Formats: sequence, structure tokens, C-alpha cells
Amino acid sequence: MATDLLDAEDIKVSQNAFVIVLWVLTGTSFLFLTFRIHVQLRSFRRLFIDDFIVSFAWVVILSAAILWQVEGKVLYESYAVSAGTTPLTATFLPRFNKLMRCLAPLEILFYSALWSVKFSFMTFFYRLSSKIKYLRNWWYIVLFATISVYIASIGDIEYKCSLGGIDFIINQCSKFKHIHYENRSFWANAVGDVVTDLMILSIPILLLWSTRISSRKKIILISIFSATTLIMVIAIIRVVVGTTYDREMNIAWLCFWSFVEVNTAIIISCVASLRQLLITSQSRAESGGATYQTPYAPMLQNLKNSTVRHIGSSLQSPTSDQMMMSPLSTVHVRHDWDVTFKVTEQGERVPRLETSFD
Repeated sequence: MATDLLDAEDIKVSQNAFVIVLWVLTGTSFLFLTFRIHVQLRSFRRLFIDDFIVSFAWVVILSAAILWQVEGKVLYESYAVSAGTTPLTATFLPRFNKLMRCLAPLEILFYSALWSVKFSFMTFFYRLSSKIKYLRNWWYIVLFATISVYIASIGDIEYKCSLGGIDFIINQCSKFKHIHYENRSFWANAVGDVVTDLMILSIPILLLWSTRISSRKKIILISIFSATTLIMVIAIIRVVVGTTYDREMNIAWLCFWSFVEVNTAIIISCVASLRQLLITSQSRAESGGATYQTPYAPMLQNLKNSTVRHIGSSLQSPTSDQMMMSPLSTVHVRHDWDVTFKVTEQGERVPRLETSFD
């Protein structure tokens, strides 16, 4: 990741703009996360697994932001050295090497935070889909694909061009084979990122398709969940805009959009969750708050009502096949026999059977 690192023409995001956007987004995502946790505790008096996972994602991206705040200024110093506005000193190369050694950990933190948000969505959707067989099977397929892409994204990082030392970085990472490998890896990871987002998005869409709720509510819920398409757009911008196969991706540009993508993902995950919390709160208010409900109860109740209506309509106009599978086939009738004796006029005792049905 060092071929054009010292090229002053590579500056696409200024240092001040980077830092301002970084901390504004980090603070905004923290506010959304705090409000989500507050609503959860107030409504349900507990946190769910997806709340812990998305909180972990925020802590990870905060760690990455702190690391960039400390080391990122060396990147812009390298631009200044290349432009001749800052003299090259004896301390620059050791600091530059330290910066390069931070790039691989930054990538790992980025992928870990982003995939944590994906896993929080998966956890949130699991309870909704676990009662429907085909959705449950599809959920496991999506989970396997998501985990596989995460492992591949961590595994194909060009670690030597980050941790291999300043000599290897300058002499070897400037060759086309390393540039091409890194670009292929970034593009492949971006494709995996977008594909897994689409697969995760398909779960609530399939669920809503099977739920008998008003079209207006379906459109609202699908629109909220579809906000994840914004994350996909950012993922594409991060690796496509202003890059070519024979030229190394700009580090400042790549890191900038990485932070934007993760913080946007955290915000959207909180918005999607809060919409479901609002539905639940309304349901609890209508029932007088007498019973405890999870955030998933309203949608599960809709599925249950849909199933009941379907069964009811089938019973109203049964066919010959349905008559054979009538609900009466599951009814068990118990016969109780009571034996009593009646004494005749001749003094004989005659048994008499009395039956009852339950």
C-alpha cells in the first residue's frame, strides 16, 4: 500500500475535512446507539443480543478512529514531503513505517465493525424467521455466506505491505503484482460486502411478503430496511471512484469512506430497530401494557393471525380432501362406562351399563 503514497496529487480528502467528518459521524452514531439502548431499557427493561453486537461494532470503530487520529497525520505529512512544502527529516521514515504497520490492523477493525453490524441484523431477524421453516433455512444460508465473506476479507489483506518493514514496502509493494493483488482484493471484498447486504435484506422482505399487514405498513417497513442500500452505495464508492487497476488505491480515500460506511451502518441498524420498537410500544399501549412483549412480537402476531385466518377460510369451504384432514381427526373421544346393578321383582341382580362422552 505504498506505491503512490507520497504522491501529492493523490490527496482527495483534506486532513481537516477527514477529522471533522470522522468525529461528527462517530458522535452521531453514538447518539443513535444511546437512544436505541435507552428505548430498549425503558420499553423492555433489558437489552437483546443484537443490541450488544451493534454496541461492540461502535466500540471497534471508535478504536479505529482513535488509531487514525494518532497515526493518520503522518499520511498527510508524506504528501507535504512529496510536494516539497515540508523537509524530509531523519524521523520521518520511522514514523512512516509505524503508519504502514497500522494499516492492516485498521482494515481488520473496519471489517470487524462492519460485519458486527451485519450480524446484529442477522440476530434481529432470526427471531422473526425462526418459526417459518423456509425462512429459517434461508437464514442459515445467509449466515454461512456472511461469515465466509468476513473470513475471506480478513484473510486476503496484503499483510506484507503493511507489516513487512519499510524496505519491503518501498522495494516490493511498488510492483504491479502487489498493486493488482490489492486492487483485486478490495474489489472482491466490496462485492462480498454488497452481496451479503442484499442477502440479509432479503430476509425481512420475504418475511413481510408472507405477513398479512396493510400495504402501507409493508411499504414503510421495507423502506426502512431498504435504507441498507445506502451502505451498499458507500461500499461501491469506497473502492470504485477514482481508482484504476494499475494504480494503488488512495489510502486516505479508502479509510475515509470506510469510516463513513461503518458509522452509517450503525445509524441505519438503530433506525430499523427503533421502528420495530415503536410498533411494539403501540401494541403494548393498546393492550394496556399488561403483558410483556419482545420487539418481535407484533410481527410474529401478524404471522400468527395470518395463519389463523388461512385455517379459518379453509374450514369454511372444505373440499373432499380437506374433509379427510378435518380438525376432527385430531379430536379424541373418551368413553366412560359405569356398571350398576338393578334388582328385579324376583330378587335377581341385573347389570346395567351407563356411558358418558367427554
